Amino acid sequence: MRRTVSEQVMVQLIEADVDIGFGLVDQAKAYRLQGNTQFSTRALEEANAVVADIERRLERLGQDEGGPFRALVEELRTEIASMGP
Repeated sequence: MRRTVSEQVMVQLIEADVDIGFGLVDQAKAYRLQGNTQFSTRALEEANAVVADIERRLERLGQDEGGPFRALVEELRTEIASMGP
């Protein structure tokens, strides 16, 4: 199946958001190790916002096109949750 230009752009945005989300989790971990809980918490909040953005885009793409990203989103959620409250 051939993607439309808007679907291709949506996929690229999702890919970028996934990378950003994992990057924010990495930053949160680094801040926490440095004892900077305020920045760590903020990075996790931003990561959660990225997950919400990804989910909105996945809804627009539909199950067939968005399906491959669902495992990555779940992994990102797991990473965020592992950081605790």
